[in-house]
Amino acid sequence: MDDNGAERDFRRVAANMLDRQRLRRREPWNWCVQNASLTLLAAGLLLHNAALLVLAVLGLVAGCLRLPLPPMEFTEFRRILPRVETLIGRESAWLASPLTRRKKWRIALLGLGAPLTAWLLWSRDLGPIGLAIAAVYLLGVRRRNISDGIDP
Repeated sequence: MDDNGAERDFRRVAANMLDRQRLRRREPWNWCVQNASLTLLAAGLLLHNAALLVLAVLGLVAGCLRLPLPPMEFTEFRRILPRVETLIGRESAWLASPLTRRKKWRIALLGLGAPLTAWLLWSRDLGPIGLAIAAVYLLGVRRRNISDGIDP
């Protein structure tokens, strides 16, 4: 097989894997496991705890697999299922939306903000994180005021 054929096969396999992971991310159990793992990751970085970091990575990997769990509606987690499905729907809608200037800006902020936040957590410098949270909250208040007709 020539190099172009091998490259096409690799791209096809990679695209299939990405599609499978995208669909797994929409399953409530997988979504919950991955987001809980991100919480453990933040705690592990802040506390410099290797066990929490390993547990977070294992949780992120487990969230990519097919989890042999009963449907969430038949467990005690059924109370949170409507909220989880709403959040999964919002995430899926955002991912399916066209790549606008605003979406590019959000992707860039996420790409820069996630490693910066990880580094700040590791260095235990919570001041800038608190300021960023406050700034995002105030921008949300400003946006709500504009939509309510209040001139900022």
